[in-house]
Amino acid sequence: MNKYLILLTLISTLACSDNKEKLVGQPQLPDHVVLIFNNPQSHAKYTFPTFGKSTFVSHPSQILTINDQFIPTRYRFKANALSDTVTISTKRDLLEVKLTYKAMDELTYYFRKGDTVVFNYEGKKPIAEIINRKESTEVTNFSLHQRDSVYHDDVPAILVFEEFNLILAKYFELDDRTVDINDFIERYRINLTKGLMEELNEDIKVLSSFRGLGMISEEQQKAILSDLYWKLTNGLASITKKPEGEAFGELYQILKDLEKDHPVLAVRNDSLLVSGVYQSFIETKAKRLYPLPKLVKKGRGSGSSIRDYATSYDSIQASKAFSLTERKLLQYKNLDKILSETSHFNIETRLKYLTKFKNDYQDTVLFNDFVKKYNVKFEIDDDVQLVDNSGKTGTLNEFISANKGKVIYVDYWASWCAPCIAEMPSSKKFQKEMNNDNIVYLYLSTDRTEESWQKALKKLELEGNTNYRIMNADNSLQMDDLEIQFIPRYMIYDTQGRLVNKDAPRPSESGLLKTQLMKALNASSN
Repeated sequence: MNKYLILLTLISTLACSDNKEKLVGQPQLPDHVVLIFNNPQSHAKYTFPTFGKSTFVSHPSQILTINDQFIPTRYRFKANALSDTVTISTKRDLLEVKLTYKAMDELTYYFRKGDTVVFNYEGKKPIAEIINRKESTEVTNFSLHQRDSVYHDDVPAILVFEEFNLILAKYFELDDRTVDINDFIERYRINLTKGLMEELNEDIKVLSSFRGLGMISEEQQKAILSDLYWKLTNGLASITKKPEGEAFGELYQILKDLEKDHPVLAVRNDSLLVSGVYQSFIETKAKRLYPLPKLVKKGRGSGSSIRDYATSYDSIQASKAFSLTERKLLQYKNLDKILSETSHFNIETRLKYLTKFKNDYQDTVLFNDFVKKYNVKFEIDDDVQLVDNSGKTGTLNEFISANKGKVIYVDYWASWCAPCIAEMPSSKKFQKEMNNDNIVYLYLSTDRTEESWQKALKKLELEGNTNYRIMNADNSLQMDDLEIQFIPRYMIYDTQGRLVNKDAPRPSESGLLKTQLMKALNASSN
């Protein structure tokens, strides 16, 4: 057994016992931070009211760090498990770890390379304890300590100040629906200033006290102050009207005082990229410098828009406002969006910008990560290639040809798509009620991995001979032509193999779907 695995097992076992003091001074796991969660609680959802209903905001993961290449990296633990362990590799002396708290909020911790940390929960509150060295609980849990002892609301005022949805939630709590929403948001921000100032000043005061008592290192104090500085800078920058000396003048003064007492905070350099808040600052700066039109994608009864990440890539590449490392990070994030938003960026565009990134930065590690993550193939296929759960391959065109004389109802879905899964019982019920041998129900999964698809097939009992996974969704011209911008997505082919409905009704819309299928079945063969 690997010696690191043996050490990790020993640490986890001791950490789950009442003998944590035995670990102080024990061998550490080199170049790693080990996080042990005892009975971890999920903070994945935040609920806020809207007119007549509640809206849920979900967080993509419980843990966020910045890896040694400055790339945001997410981790998950098993919520409500007896115990779970997350091991994070790093060569940095100090690692910032953010833990999801009430979905919209994050608790920030700073751990040293080699630390083993145990999280025990008091109700929903995660209390961190470093067990290989001594550090005050108030220092380790500074974020949580301030929320419990200083902050006035359910979440920090700085988060409300810069997060539009949280202010919007306050608006929806009003009884008076005649209040103008824009006026309310402006006044709320101004009224929030006093509480925000108190929170920031108390944070700075406590950190100074910790430093004076020798409870916190200069490096850790600087990291926390830098987080506060750039968070406030970003929040103020998001306000279009910035009347310095008026409504928000006192907040600007806090920034000036921080710069005076800690001049290094305001100096932009690449070492700041280890901070998620600073990364957010440069992303926001890029959006302000290069405002772009939105790319709109539409589906039957739905629609959304995204930033034009290809144009953003080109604008930033020519910019002098960012260092080379900052540009590389911004381009990494742009490229990630280009590769993932296949409904907006066709095969040629995706391959073009992936190649540009490789040539611009000569970083084979990040390039290969993209190739692996998105299963990139550097040849372009005409057909949609399929594989069934026995490993037999074919194409969509071959399936259509083999079923000439029948109507084909295609269901594009994925194991991770909740609306797709929700339609499956209706699909089975509809097929049973239609009971028509001249209609074929074809399920095509867009899952990138076989394992997740196979598990979903078994769970949903979809193991028949019309279930396939698409193997080349990212490099098929036919997939581009189908313009599948949302899933679930449903299509109908008539008895001649012609695509007659690219956005067909869902199985739950049984009456409308039956009409469409019978229309295709009874259509002329001409």
